[in-house]
Amino acid sequence: MSENTAGPVVRFRALDGRERTYDFSPLPCPPLHAPLATALEARLAPDTGSLRTLAAADTYFGTIRRFLAFLGMQDQPLTCLDDLRPGHLYTYRDVEGATRSAAGIGRELAQLCRLLQDAPYGSLHSSVWDLIKASRKITGPQPPQNRVQLYSHREYTALLQTARTDAAETVARLAASEELLAALRTAPSTLSEEDQDTARLLDVMDRTGRIPHVEGRRTQDTARLLFLTLADAAPLFVLALALGRLRANETTLLPTTHTVTGDGAVVVRLDEHMNMKTGTAPVRWEVRGEGHDPLDCVGDFYLLLHRLTARSRRLSGSPQLWNLWTGRSANLSGHTPLSRHTVAPLLNTWAHRHHLTADDGNPLTVQMPRLRTTARAQAHG
Repeated sequence: MSENTAGPVVRFRALDGRERTYDFSPLPCPPLHAPLATALEARLAPDTGSLRTLAAADTYFGTIRRFLAFLGMQDQPLTCLDDLRPGHLYTYRDVEGATRSAAGIGRELAQLCRLLQDAPYGSLHSSVWDLIKASRKITGPQPPQNRVQLYSHREYTALLQTARTDAAETVARLAASEELLAALRTAPSTLSEEDQDTARLLDVMDRTGRIPHVEGRRTQDTARLLFLTLADAAPLFVLALALGRLRANETTLLPTTHTVTGDGAVVVRLDEHMNMKTGTAPVRWEVRGEGHDPLDCVGDFYLLLHRLTARSRRLSGSPQLWNLWTGRSANLSGHTPLSRHTVAPLLNTWAHRHHLTADDGNPLTVQMPRLRTTARAQAHG
């Protein structure tokens, strides 16, 4: 293992001679990078490790990447690996299990437990060490596949009402910034001195995509003046699932290419690998247009998202509809496509922040397949 200026790098040479480099620097939760890199290196060691192929090594690094993405969305950030608790592992199982098969999440958790067992001695809390030594407590036995349980009318209504309220605030915030930016460029004398300062800040972000430092303000709060961020994603994604009724992966990977027809509809063609049952058959959504709330109709909502994500798409260079500012990206712009693995923990963190409860009084878990199935049932009811 070597260190670059941002984080550890693990290098691996497979039995067939091919090589791969695993760079931890773009991943969230930097305090956990070093111990997890050490664990991965132990798994990849040519003499004592258990991994011999690039495919196997990629799988383990993917597990680390997804687990760190989950931990990075928690309200209380981890300052070291010793802060990890059994509850984090159980919650990760539940969050990932909402979008993956029982067998798939079982394999992932087994790999995660093996990785943690290879972490530096003494770096884990004793409760976690006891748990990962008996990983069947987390990984199985896996329950049989059952029909997806629907949300009750109360639960579903609370989800949608809360999502619409948050989404409306997001739309209003960005609309106000658009007005300031337009005024700066067309009639700057109409703006107060304070509004001119804000508008000039917006102008820099619009032209460069970069977020200037503002004394006393967090970078993500400055970014939210003009861009969608991870803090905005959960309520918008809840509405996208409920209105569009597509699978979670189809919703995440919606393309920007579309056609607005003369009879008031938007036509979007899903990629074949996302929609195996219908191939490349397009989806057709009604557009109600001006005078109607875009948060109530799927066609208008798609076109709204298209506008809200336009700047981040331009800066990330991605054709995917869901693009936003995260502060991390492959091209260093800070703008990147939204991934399904990022969405899942965001949804439950959002529901927890709003104190949404299930009918039994426990915190409401936002499960993407359950939300979609409930929306489909409501539509056909």
